[in-house]
Amino acid sequence: MDTNRNQDMAENFPLIQDSIYNNIKIANPHATKHDIILAAEKAKVLDFAWEFPKGLDTWIDDSRYPLSSIQQQQIQLARKYLRALS
Repeated sequence: MDTNRNQDMAENFPLIQDSIYNNIKIANPHATKHDIILAAEKAKVLDFAWEFPKGLDTWIDDSRYPLSSIQQQQIQLARKYLRALS
């Protein structure tokens, strides 16, 4: 599988039970922290992430920290932005 196809899959891949940060980083595993934060900011993920106790390091869990469908879409969008930065 080529790299572009892997990145396309990451953008559309369902969220995994991991941190918000890692759910964005999956689009580009070699991205810097700065780039991940820029992508999160551009997709407005930071608008809701800072409401959680650990911000971007908050573990996504359906029971403890459920995300709305809009928030999930914002994370998907952050993945797309992160891919564009690479």
